[in-house]
Amino acid sequence: MKILLITVLVFLQLAVVAQRTTVTNAEFKALAGSWTGTAVSTTFTNGQNQVTLVTTLEVVDLKDSLQFNFVYTRADGNTFKETNFLYVYDNNCKLSFDSAQFDIAEARRRGVRLTIYAEREGYENDRPAEFQVILLVGPGILNITKGVRFGEAIDYTIRNRLTLTKK
Repeated sequence: MKILLITVLVFLQLAVVAQRTTVTNAEFKALAGSWTGTAVSTTFTNGQNQVTLVTTLEVVDLKDSLQFNFVYTRADGNTFKETNFLYVYDNNCKLSFDSAQFDIAEARRRGVRLTIYAEREGYENDRPAEFQVILLVGPGILNITKGVRFGEAIDYTIRNRLTLTKK
């Protein structure tokens, strides 16, 4: 009986390891094209705790990575641009995004939807911090959430949330 129980437990552990989601650059190729939506920034800006910006995004396929060209429009009509690159390293454990390298902490699949949780350590205002990027990719949708955690905090504080749909 013990042998049967041990065999079943080993099999279940192997099944869990085999189901780990890996992520490749090829999966992100469908993001190429034009996107539109909103960006909500929850950092203190211009006397406001939350600012919503109309956002357009052009994703360009560079063969080995993707280039994200964001255009944000403020309520007063002024715009500013930001360019980022997205690259998943061959070993599927690191993600380069937003001019930083993140460890892929978790990748989940629910049907056709892929959610990636990526984290990195760093500093903000001379304080140790942990940064998180959550990418949610689905047919015609792209959500990017950026958060930060200081000290012994358990949860990340959301700094920016982009909600985009493909044109």
